[in-house]
Amino acid sequence: MAKCLVLPMMRYLAKKSWPSAEQWLLGCMVLALGSAACIWLLLGPAPTTPAYLVAIALLLASLLALLFMMRLVGTTRRRMEAVLYGRATAERHAIEALRDSEAQWKEVFEHNPVMYFMVDAAGTVLSVNTSGAAQLGYAVSELLGQSVLKVFLPEDREMVRSNVAVCLDKIGQTHSWEIRKIRKGGSILWVRENAKAVRRLDDRLIVLIACEDITERKEAEHALQQSEMYLAEAQRLSRTGSFGWRVADDEIIWSAETFRIFGFERAPSVKLEAIIQRIHPDDRERVQQTYRRAPREGKDFEHEFRLLMPDGSVKYVRATAHAVIDADGIEFVGAVTDITARKRAAAELQEAQANLARVTRATALGQLTASIAHEVNQPLAAVVINAAACLRWLDRDPPDLKEARDAAQSIIKDGNRASEVIRRIRALVTKTTEQKTSLDLNEAINEVICLVQHELFRHRVSLRLELAPALPLVVADRVQLQQVILNLLINGVEAMQPVTDRPRELVIQTRQEDAQALVTVRDCGTGIAAGAADQLFDAFFTTKSNGMGMGLSICRSIVEAHGGQLSASGNAGPGATFQFTLPLRHADNALVA
Repeated sequence: MAKCLVLPMMRYLAKKSWPSAEQWLLGCMVLALGSAACIWLLLGPAPTTPAYLVAIALLLASLLALLFMMRLVGTTRRRMEAVLYGRATAERHAIEALRDSEAQWKEVFEHNPVMYFMVDAAGTVLSVNTSGAAQLGYAVSELLGQSVLKVFLPEDREMVRSNVAVCLDKIGQTHSWEIRKIRKGGSILWVRENAKAVRRLDDRLIVLIACEDITERKEAEHALQQSEMYLAEAQRLSRTGSFGWRVADDEIIWSAETFRIFGFERAPSVKLEAIIQRIHPDDRERVQQTYRRAPREGKDFEHEFRLLMPDGSVKYVRATAHAVIDADGIEFVGAVTDITARKRAAAELQEAQANLARVTRATALGQLTASIAHEVNQPLAAVVINAAACLRWLDRDPPDLKEARDAAQSIIKDGNRASEVIRRIRALVTKTTEQKTSLDLNEAINEVICLVQHELFRHRVSLRLELAPALPLVVADRVQLQQVILNLLINGVEAMQPVTDRPRELVIQTRQEDAQALVTVRDCGTGIAAGAADQLFDAFFTTKSNGMGMGLSICRSIVEAHGGQLSASGNAGPGATFQFTLPLRHADNALVA
């Protein structure tokens, strides 16, 4: 400011001094000339011309000299004034430029997005730019004179002290670090600080700090790290690693999981030769052929092979790669999956399936035995009954040969029936050709009733027939169909054994429903237990203490093999109802649709 005032004043004094100097110079010259003329007149030789002429001549000469001198002095003065004016103008322009530059730099400093701090050796804030303070949520006045540690997290403050100490120890050297700052509102700001210690004119040390906001970069790095962590964890859980193979330099880049699968130590890259050495010798040639063919064809590839690990164990892996072709050549990007557990599970499954097949064959043999025992029991029982009747007729006096002959014929018939049952059950199990013929359903039922007459009489069961007249024929295997009817009748009789408070009645009904024949067997026994209806037709399920649980299962198989359905339900009153349907056949021997 003092400099700005002194310069204009000097220019003003210089301008005022020039006229007075000219007057002083002119007076001195006139006095000198007058003195010289007087001395010459008094002391010099006497002039030949009058003295006044001499004086006039001297005066004129003096005036001419004076005018010349005055012109010379004026010219010099003007030149000096021009020089001084030019210098003053230049100084004024320089001062104005300095002021503009200072204003510009101040504007840059105050509003630069970079945060600037100036702190002393103790860490006290000496200066901070406005935008920097605003980034932290403060006004400049709130930070000046405060410890710079105020804007750092407590756990980072020791690091700040250490960094400032390093700057003070190495004056003039720039040091950089990344650290967190805490805004006034409590949020976190990541910055990269560049700091340098300098010495002021008063010999005090200060630290200049420029802080760059790197929060977005840090957040992006954190997001990338999280993404990489999730990817690595997903690869670990799925046992799938990734790889990239640059064919030009034969360099392969692996993920961490791929290194784990192959059992290699982590490295920036691996060579194909090292991978080949880890492959099982029996698979090595095949894998090498794939790796030679893939770059030549430039196509995706996929293969499975085994790894022979250093401890002697074997791993199964599956590699899939996609070819990427660009100006730099061909590169393969793919994945490697450890399928050892899958292979072992498949082997265990095959073994389990083999065991299951053996068990199934044994179970089928047991079911066949149970079926034969169950179905042959009725004909054999009839054989025993008829044989006993034959003996009674022969023991009469005189023997009733006619009745004995009839009983013997019944024995033969029942024996043949037992043989036929065995043959048909075996045919059913082994899926041999069935012997289906046109069949009168009512006639087949009457034949079965003849077989159970003794059982009905023994258990005091009355039988009521409701057979539909003129029922169309069905196509069925007579023996198998009669097995079903016989089984349902015997089950009904056995279900009514505990009944003592009401008549034991068994109803057999046939009728036509649309294109099907419906056979119903209804009893008034104990009914179907709650929750047992869905299991009645399951193999080995039984409600009898001495039952094998095969009868109804076999009956359903027979009915379904004939294109019908077998079902059971409880009655509105006591007892249960079993019924099955069979498709009818027209006279032209075609199934009714």
